[in-house]
Amino acid sequence: MLLNVPPPNRDQPNFPLSFKTLGNVIEAVGTPDFVPRLTLLLNEVVPVNVVHIERSRADNTMPTGFRCEWIGSGGVGMDSDAISDVMTLYYDRFYESDPLFAGIRGKIGTMLVVRDIGAIPPGEFRQRLFDEARIAHECVLARGTRHAQHSIALERALREPAFSLVEMHRFRSVSEFLFPLLELHASTSAARRIAHAAPFMHPLAQFDARIAADGIRLSKREYETCAHLITGKTVPEAAQILGVQAATAESYVKRAFAKLGVRTKRELVAWGYAAV
Repeated sequence: MLLNVPPPNRDQPNFPLSFKTLGNVIEAVGTPDFVPRLTLLLNEVVPVNVVHIERSRADNTMPTGFRCEWIGSGGVGMDSDAISDVMTLYYDRFYESDPLFAGIRGKIGTMLVVRDIGAIPPGEFRQRLFDEARIAHECVLARGTRHAQHSIALERALREPAFSLVEMHRFRSVSEFLFPLLELHASTSAARRIAHAAPFMHPLAQFDARIAADGIRLSKREYETCAHLITGKTVPEAAQILGVQAATAESYVKRAFAKLGVRTKRELVAWGYAAV
């Protein structure tokens, strides 16, 4: 849903950006500290759990017509490795079919878009990127010029409230200060991921490809447990995510491992590599 949020009034009292926090971000432009500091700044403006930053530019050699670059992600109370795994999977598997970004890439101007996660049809896109990651709310602020579009996505976890209109106005109000910094940072630092620019595949994507190639049939729970193990979770952690007892998750693992012919989590990951 595209929202028409008015631009900021710089004379407005209690403007949600201090010189100190802005100075910390300015100081980090072009360095690995930029995204973490930007995340902390945004969390002061609007409480968040995850921040994603992307740049896209027109490129006819790419499947979508755009070269999409993941500049980085930050988390507040969220595991950074888990965030990285989700974004790697996103750019390997789902960025082409993402309806939110398909609707705004290439557009000029500043746009604030809210994703209705509850309205996303059941399927891999919703399951992998939102349900399993426990993300329930997302809004994206994007600014496009004739040269490139930069976007900042804010996400909140389950049990957190949806973004309010007041919060989205606060987010919009800092955009004219943040986007020039983001554009400068993106132009002076390497992207962490360029969609479909290399044959690298996320381990979970490799696992899916091997299952399809070998025609192996896992039950839904067997597959889900293996998927969590591949992305770095332990069996107890997988059990908690699935809402089952640890002993039940262990039984899923044993049945799946027997079908795949593996004995350990390391062998499980290696089994998927064989598909590449």
